[in-house]
Amino acid sequence: MERISQQLPRRFNVAAYFLERHLSDKIALFYQEQTYTYTQVYEWVQKAARSLLELGIERENRIALLLPDTPELIFTFWGAIWIGAVPVPINTACSLEEVQYILQDSRAKLLLTTQAWQTQLHPIQSPNLQTTLLQDGETPFLAYLSPMPAQPLPPADTLRDEPAFWLYTSGSTGNPKGVIHLHQNMVVCAENYGKATLGLQPEDITYSVANLPFAYGLGNSLYMPMAVGAATVLSDANNAFDIIADIERYRPTVFFGIPSVYANLLAVRDIAPLDVSSLRLCVSAAEQLPESLWQQWREVYGREICEGIGTTEFLHIFLANRAGECKPGTSGRPVPGYDVRVVDEFGATCPPGEIGNLQVSGDSLMLGYWNRLEQTRQALYGHAMRTGDKYLCDADGYFKFMGRKDDLFKVNGQWVSPMEIEDVLHQHPQVLEVAVVPESEALTQVVAYITLKSDYQPSPELEQQICRFAKQRLPHFKAPKKVCFVEELPRTPTGKIHRKLLTRSQQRTDFSTTRA
Repeated sequence: MERISQQLPRRFNVAAYFLERHLSDKIALFYQEQTYTYTQVYEWVQKAARSLLELGIERENRIALLLPDTPELIFTFWGAIWIGAVPVPINTACSLEEVQYILQDSRAKLLLTTQAWQTQLHPIQSPNLQTTLLQDGETPFLAYLSPMPAQPLPPADTLRDEPAFWLYTSGSTGNPKGVIHLHQNMVVCAENYGKATLGLQPEDITYSVANLPFAYGLGNSLYMPMAVGAATVLSDANNAFDIIADIERYRPTVFFGIPSVYANLLAVRDIAPLDVSSLRLCVSAAEQLPESLWQQWREVYGREICEGIGTTEFLHIFLANRAGECKPGTSGRPVPGYDVRVVDEFGATCPPGEIGNLQVSGDSLMLGYWNRLEQTRQALYGHAMRTGDKYLCDADGYFKFMGRKDDLFKVNGQWVSPMEIEDVLHQHPQVLEVAVVPESEALTQVVAYITLKSDYQPSPELEQQICRFAKQRLPHFKAPKKVCFVEELPRTPTGKIHRKLLTRSQQRTDFSTTRA
């Protein structure tokens, strides 16, 4: 069967592909009190493209976009690709140091950001950055855009396999890496996952808690709904109550969440129950969803959570549970178009039930990391990539995440996966979130960092109770010997638990923890 990428014409501009296919008065975007139809989105992209040209932006120039999820971000992202430039969305959850690094590393010629960020970044430490455009409440960026051209601006004569945009990894291990994606990659993900796996339809309204600069969010809120002519909600919700209000207001049909959000929505259900009547599909990604959390969501709301896993390097999800076929506690089975295997250190496929390295191949694989030749060659094996995740594949073909390669550790000479322990601790009625790490470099004990539900307070008695709870359900060497209660777990800009900070915190005093 011919690959999706090979079905596309050699000369191909992905912005034109998505923007010209559904021109109509159908709503494409919901944003606060505003709506934008597909025709209006196309017109705003035309204005953004013309404005970028007038600013001297040329083909292959990088454009940094440091914005919240707003229409401006979408219009400028597509407008840059339309003229053959390369947008680089930057997650607003990044630290100031990470943003400065990305601006320098990408050699962006133009930065579009808010007044607040521009003030923080001044002076910007990037000699190649020539212009800063501002977007704030008083002078929105849309006001700066050129009028709609009398004749539509033709898209740049790009190729399907040339760079279209960059995304930066979350930087949990060292500086963020610039991941180079091609014009064809969004189409591959939209077809294989959005259509063939999720079954997105024109009537759908998607709602994503992941932001657009995050690979998961970019698919959820941009190109996957546009591939079928569906609508999406752009939101600045930052807590469970805001998300509940958004779902009641916009009535989305597909909810893209992450494990911590599902946990928080369940935690507040007694005072703010979620109306799920509009939702036909709930999805989770970014990190492992505890099986107990899946079961609780199903019991409370009567909905499955279709968990999946993807990476920035593959742009979106390549392992997924499908509606009606979910196996809780797993990442699901391969998405069409991807070859996924668990292999040993020599590249041989592991038998069912044996832990190994996750190796994936598919047409949405990145071109490589910007200016990281050695790391690119370490990651890529021809058309495949080893993701750095430890997995096993069971007898039914479902893949189970066992941790990052650096997450697994030994206790008494036996390998321990933190995921197994965390899933047990999630079953305790007072636990909201948990992360398990080894005590020290000696790797002799298991430590559990725990955030409690809002009605509970840390105490020595609760620590002992949680430890007993774990011992009754786990082999003795896997049960935590120490519990540290924290107000919140440290996270990367993409929302994943930052385990390395937890490990380092045990040798430092600047990470706030409360021992029971």
